[in-house]
Amino acid sequence: MKLCLLHRQKYNQGFTLIELVVVILLIGIIGFVAGPRFVKTNVFAERRAADEILSALRFTQQMAMARGGGIQLRLSANNYVVEETASGTPLQSPDRSGPYNKALPDGVTADAATIAFDGLGAPVPNADASLSIGSLSITVEADTGYAHF
Repeated sequence: MKLCLLHRQKYNQGFTLIELVVVILLIGIIGFVAGPRFVKTNVFAERRAADEILSALRFTQQMAMARGGGIQLRLSANNYVVEETASGTPLQSPDRSGPYNKALPDGVTADAATIAFDGLGAPVPNADASLSIGSLSITVEADTGYAHF
């Protein structure tokens, strides 16, 4: 009988109280650090808007290179338009759904700016340019027109 009890205690498995407390503390610290990122959805809306504008800048540059220049992206506080520089006529959206005139998501604002491209894809005038969308910034490099965060 004694042998049976000793054998049972030897293979008794489980977590100690210290191990459980340490795991709960680690989960609490991770929740404290990462939790606000999931509650604050405006950050995600800003990033989505910045990604869309970056895509529109690249489309604008490609259209300017295809047409020999004269295409620009005009950004205002709550929307952006890809248009011809001379006439201001919006280009057709890449998905053929209508003019390339998009609104920014609710709660996201941007600083007004206009960036035009020449036939080689360089910004006009040929200088670094910057667009601000909420707390994010997109930079367009001189000479190459490379746009990035």
